[in-house]
Amino acid sequence: MVSDWEPAVEPTTVKIDSSRMEELHHLLLKEKQVTEAKTTNRYEAFRMTYAGGLMIGYTSGKIVVNGEQCEALLAKVLEHMDFEESRYDITIGSDEAGKGEWLGPMVVAAVALTPTQSAALRSMGVMDSKALSQKKIAELKEKITANSTAVRTVLVSSQTFNKRMGQLHEERKNLNDLLAWAHAKVVGEVYDELKRTRAVARMNVVIDEFSKLKTEDRLSRVLSLKQVDVVQRPRAEDEIAVAAASIVARRLREEWIDDWSRRLGIDLRNLTAQEAADRQDADTIAKTGYLKKTSE
Repeated sequence: MVSDWEPAVEPTTVKIDSSRMEELHHLLLKEKQVTEAKTTNRYEAFRMTYAGGLMIGYTSGKIVVNGEQCEALLAKVLEHMDFEESRYDITIGSDEAGKGEWLGPMVVAAVALTPTQSAALRSMGVMDSKALSQKKIAELKEKITANSTAVRTVLVSSQTFNKRMGQLHEERKNLNDLLAWAHAKVVGEVYDELKRTRAVARMNVVIDEFSKLKTEDRLSRVLSLKQVDVVQRPRAEDEIAVAAASIVARRLREEWIDDWSRRLGIDLRNLTAQEAADRQDADTIAKTGYLKKTSE
């Protein structure tokens, strides 16, 4: 019985806008060998079986998928839905991790995806990293690396962050200036690689909004704003390329913390802000300006 179904492996959770669930439901039903099953509660928008696997869509916009063939079918259907990325040959998404935490570095990543790659990664469970466990982030980071056109990162160590923020304050600038530089750096590197390796007619750059003017100024130094559409908006992680970048950035930050925890023989995540501030190596492991605010 479908209602007694239990996954043999951990299922994949996919996220789309809840307003698109009816459309997805309709498109899946048009696929051969897809069988609709009875929903089991009021939160389910649909329940379907395919090739021995199961797909459950929820009214919240989440789809839980069990089975590689179900995942592949979902990727195929998602590719033909009119998401924003389907209007471009390439979408470059950029996001950061660690900008507001006192521990460890700030990491910014940019990921370039074709519409096919976006659909595939969406079907694998790529979404905003804040909604994912560390285990899932580690798993998806490898899938993103293997299923993207280009990936670039910049890691601003705690020590470098502290130095740069001091310089920026003297210049009457702030964190947004550092963010604009870092986002432009990784986006510019991806853009240069794409221009060298392939012909791209329609390209889109999507960044979570923090300072439009500063970001546009920095981007204008590394690419032609007349040839590329640039979108800065809140909740940009809804775009798969941005969500992928958020996963890559968050994973690299966690790897840095793991590495330094091993070097120092202590789990840095267990330190309080005051304990970190009292250490002689505080400048190495922490954003010291944040430590002062936290311990005040």
